[in-house]
Parts: sequence; structure tokens; C-alpha cells
Amino acid sequence: MKKNSKIPNSEFSILSSKFSIILIAILAGIPFMLGRYFEFNFPDPYDSAANVYSAQHILNGAKIGVDENPSAALGTLLVNMLGVRLFGFSEFGPKLIQTIMLAGAFILMFVAMRKIFGKLPAAVGVIIAVIYTSSPLIAKFGNVKEQYMIACMVMAVSLLLMRQSGGKWWLDFLAGAIAAWAPLFKETGASVIGAMGLFVIVQPIFKHRTWKQTGVDIMLLLAGAAVSMAPLYIWIIGWNIQIALPFYFVWDAIAGLIPKAPAAAPQAGNYISSMRNVMPFSGQWPKVLRYYLALCLPVSLAIGAIIVGIGKMILSLRHKSQSSSAKTDYDRFLLLLAVWWALDMAFVWISPASYEQYYLPLTASGAMTGGYLIAVYRDKIAKAVFKTKWVITGIVSFVLMVVMSWYIFFGLPRSPYSGVKYPQKRNGYIQRWDEISQRRNLGTRMYWEQAGEYVRSRTKPSDKIYVWGWVPGVYLSAQRFSSSPFAFESEMHARSPQQLEQVVDGLLIAFDREMPKYIVDSRKQHLPLDRFKFELWPFVPQGFMGFQKGQFLPNDPQITAEFEKQWGQMTRERFGDDEARRFEVMGKFRKFIREHYEIEQIFGDEVVFKLRS
Repeated sequence: MKKNSKIPNSEFSILSSKFSIILIAILAGIPFMLGRYFEFNFPDPYDSAANVYSAQHILNGAKIGVDENPSAALGTLLVNMLGVRLFGFSEFGPKLIQTIMLAGAFILMFVAMRKIFGKLPAAVGVIIAVIYTSSPLIAKFGNVKEQYMIACMVMAVSLLLMRQSGGKWWLDFLAGAIAAWAPLFKETGASVIGAMGLFVIVQPIFKHRTWKQTGVDIMLLLAGAAVSMAPLYIWIIGWNIQIALPFYFVWDAIAGLIPKAPAAAPQAGNYISSMRNVMPFSGQWPKVLRYYLALCLPVSLAIGAIIVGIGKMILSLRHKSQSSSAKTDYDRFLLLLAVWWALDMAFVWISPASYEQYYLPLTASGAMTGGYLIAVYRDKIAKAVFKTKWVITGIVSFVLMVVMSWYIFFGLPRSPYSGVKYPQKRNGYIQRWDEISQRRNLGTRMYWEQAGEYVRSRTKPSDKIYVWGWVPGVYLSAQRFSSSPFAFESEMHARSPQQLEQVVDGLLIAFDREMPKYIVDSRKQHLPLDRFKFELWPFVPQGFMGFQKGQFLPNDPQITAEFEKQWGQMTRERFGDDEARRFEVMGKFRKFIREHYEIEQIFGDEVVFKLRS
């Protein structure tokens, strides 16, 4: 007798389920691994380097707020200290920790979305979230505070979703503990706390949970937050660490009730208000809208989900007798996800700088919110008698999703930041792959890396240096520390003249205690981008003051005095009195360089000054 070769339905279902999970893991894993490959193989001269530098300096014994004033928020600083402690003075450790955190967050995101929405919405949501959070367009070079914050937000929301859909009590506790850390990486992480708080409070109002259950939820969330924050308070207060206490940005808003944060702590409000003075709203809104357009897939999914959710609610209210059939179990979770996404969308307007990484959070929350839209579509096609129109809708929607995400993979023709057309497409997965391949094959190094390596080869580990401007990567390349607790500066055009004078005076006082053997002027263009660079040794353009060609200003007192006068007047005419005053304040620094240093080497924009014998 011939044996039956057919697989039983139950076994086929199991095999099909395993295959689909493997397929989802591959589709999400490829962009995730590409993103990590980009980050590990492309050093960051900016944020990541600053975080690593501060972490290593503190681990070497520098006292926070005295010997080292980190630009990193508390959470970012602690993660970088752990990464540097484990893997040395490089970006590898923090980037590895970030990779683990994000991988855990996306796995938890899939589990939670699958539980409340089903497998298809979970797959679409997590794949889109991974693609965009790994995108070279907005992910920068890794080890940025937004990525850590996203990991915490996604994990916290996922845990709360699982708890609210019948999970154990400890899920609330973990959700509260992890959510409390999101603002410690960046203050805008408060979006997830606001969304979670609103969602939990309204559950008994809509009769999804009893008041007693909600009370327990609130207590568990708060208990988790308190337990996760307690070690930080003990460390900061017990050891008198000169850094802002957790949630200082909330406390400062409650004037008179809670003491202010220590003066040495970085104040977000000061930065934002000073930036707003030199970068008006008229220049910000086009940038924000261009980035919204570049990220139109997660944005469109979230908007579609909200519109459909509101439509279902209106239909349910108009036909109360049919409300039980119109509603689904997952409808109530849209409030949590939509509020979270809306806050992420709104928070990008806070800072006029509008850097690309500011848009990372809204892609994760948007993809998760979009899961609701996919779930509604799946239910519609499953219940439809005539499925043709729904199948066509699905095919057209898939094509639109591909079109919307095309530039993310294959590059953008214009800069979302400036709106300027690129000579060729940039910032896609393809372009970043080519950049890294060229870097690896040719062994090329960027100018700031070359400047750092040059300084490293000519100094001892105990020698101190200083890098002017926002290119902290020079410190990592040189493996040397700064003479000043304020090792980097990026707000020279945004600070008031009085504040800039305090910065310059502080640097000169620090240099008087220990002269840097080398000073590197990064000559980086800082916000706002229309201003003259505050160079430590000015490069005089051709034609100015009768110079026949562009060259560095001669170290001649008479020529220098005339340059200071004419350049200051030109600055006043173009940019106003405040910018002219800033230029005058920087004159102290320029004079110090002329008197004590000489130009030794130039690497592109980076000028290396050596201390005279």
C-alpha cells in the first residue's frame, strides 16, 4: 500500500508559521544589519565622538562638572562609560550596546504588535521601523542619543501593550522602569511617558479596565520608575556629582517647588532659546516639512491609522446597536500609539537646529501606529464577500509603500535640510555602502582623522591638546585629552557676546594652567550656516585688504589691527552688532594663538597649531 505523503494540516500550519517568522526576521534583519555595518565602519566626528571622549575622560579620573563638562545627557553618558570601560577608548563599545538595545526593542515590538494586531501588522510595522531607524538619511553614524531613547520608548510601549492585553503585573513594572530612562537620553523621550500616562488614566473611563485595575497599573508603573531612578539619585547626591538630576527639565518648569539643577549642568532651554535668536521660525518650517516628506511612509501610515480609527469611532457612535460588531479588541490601543507618535512629530519643532537625527523617533512610533491600519485592512479583506477590490487596494498600497521608501534605499536628489540639489543622489543605503567600500578598499581617512593621527604621533599620552569647534573626533583619533573641561564648542554664533566671552576667558584660564601642546582649529561651519567662521588664525580671501591671493593673515601687528577693524565692520554690516561683538570677543583667542603657537600642518579644513618652544 502506498503511504500518504501529505502533511497533516496542523503540521503544515506549524511549518508555515515558522517559515513566516524566518521570512520576517530576514526582511527586518537585512536593513538592521546594514545600518549597524554602516555605523561600525564609519567613525562619527561629532556626537558619538563627544560622548566617547567624555566617558573616557571621566573613567580616567576627571571629575564631572570640574575637570569634564560632558555635552551628553545622563543616560547617554552612562551607556558610553559602560561601553568604553568594556571595550576601550573607541566608539565600538557604545555602538555595540546600542545595537543590543535596539535589537531587543524591535523583537519586543514584534511580539507586542503580534499579540494585539496579528502577525501581518507586526511584520509590516517592525520592518518599516527597522528600515527607517537604520537609514543613513537620519541615523547619522550611531551612538546618538535618539537611538538609545527609541530603544527605551519602544520597549516601554511594547511591555505596556502586553500588560493591557492580559499580561502579568510585572510587565507594568518593567514598562515604568524603562520608560523613565527615555528622557535621560534626550528630554523629548517624555513623549512616551505622556502617552502611556494618558492611556492608562482613561482606560476606566472607556470601561476597558476597572478603577482598581488602573490604580494598580499606575502604582506599578511608578514603582518601576522609582526603582530604576534610585541608583542614579544615590550616585549623584551621595557622591556629589556635578550633573543635573534626572528629570531636571521637568523640575525647572515648576518654579519654587523643587530646587534648580546644578549650575554646571547643561541647560536645554538656554540652548534652544539662544538658537531661536539666530535661527527664526521662518527658516525652520521648510526643513521640517521636507523631512516629513522624506519620511512620508511611516508618517502616512500613522495618519491613515488615526483617520481610520476616528472613522470607526464615529460609525460606532452613530450606530450604537451595531457597535459590538464594529469594534475590535485592538481599537483601544490606538490612543496610546497615536498620542505617542503625535508628540514625537511635535517635538521636532522644539529646536530650530532640526538636525536629521531629531526625526528618528517619529519613524518608530509612526510604524507602530501604522500597525493599526494594517490590522483593519486585514480584517476587512478576511470578512469581505467580494475580495477583489480589497486585493487591488492591497496591491496598490504595497506599490505606494515601495515608492515612498524608494529614496531611503537609493538616495535623495535634494538635501532635506537645506533644500539644495545634490550633484548626485546622497544619503541612501546604496550611497553609504559605496562610501564605506571606498573607504575600506582605498584606506582613505577623513581630514579630521588625519589631523588627530598627526597629533598622536607627535605627543605623549600625558600631553594635552585642544580642538576648537564641534569636531570631537580629533580627540579620539589623537587619543589625547583637552586642557580645558570644555573640550568642544558648537554654539559660538548662538551664544550672546557676553556668554561667548565667558567661554573664551574660561579656555584661556585653563590654558594658562596647562598649555596644550597642539591646538586644532576645525574651521567647521556652525549654525547658522550663513555666518563667517570664527577661525583661530584667519584665512584672508583674495582681494580683501588688497591681498593678491588667499592666504593666512601675516603675524604682523599693523596688518592684524587693520584686518580686525575691516573684518569686524563687514561682519556688522552683514549680520548685525551682536555678531560683530562676537568677532571682537574671539579676538582674545586669536591673539593668544598668534603669541604662543605657529601653524605646523593643514589637513583640508583642519589647521594644526604647535606650541612654540
